[in-house]
Amino acid sequence: MGLVYPSFQALRLTDQIIEAVAGKVSGYQGRLGARWYWRLNGGILVTFELAYRITEQRWDVLRGEAVTPRVGIFSAADFPFGIYGTLVESPPFIHDLDGSAEWSNRLYFQMGHLIDDACRWLETLLATALDPQINPPAAFPALTEVERDLVLYAVNRLQGRFTLTALHDAFRDTVSYNALASIARRWEEASLLTGQPRRVTIALQTLAEPDRL
Repeated sequence: MGLVYPSFQALRLTDQIIEAVAGKVSGYQGRLGARWYWRLNGGILVTFELAYRITEQRWDVLRGEAVTPRVGIFSAADFPFGIYGTLVESPPFIHDLDGSAEWSNRLYFQMGHLIDDACRWLETLLATALDPQINPPAAFPALTEVERDLVLYAVNRLQGRFTLTALHDAFRDTVSYNALASIARRWEEASLLTGQPRRVTIALQTLAEPDRL
């Protein structure tokens, strides 16, 4: 049996989901062919693709795989649209017929929850790469005592938000605002903070609390 791929229109509809994830987790490389690619720190390459459970006329699963040069595929995740639907009898899917695609039951699709779950999976992959059994500690930046305090304060007092003004108010005797902004930019570029509004990722929390691994 030959391989079946989504139509261009179905891929364009799914771009809405992927681009929302890309706005929160850096490393997005774009869509190549029928897959979307992320390159994370630690040598992790992540791909997402559309899949179906019943027929290729109903694309209803976003499937992810993560690979590294050392171990190949080491993690996979499925995000079935149906589990993010609000009506069991009307599951959301992309209806793809004769090259013309459109959402079906989009009104009942809690797309934001799927996006949040996909982001958390990507963050978990990055946190996994911090394990010394997978990568040597030198592969990731060691945090100073002040940086650890900043992370833990953001997690415990700011609900994970890395808000510069609030952090500067709490640490004004320890770190300047410019230095704080520089740290935030560096961590954001390394995918240790999400994009605006910045939040502490699982990976950054792992660096601050290595015993969590």
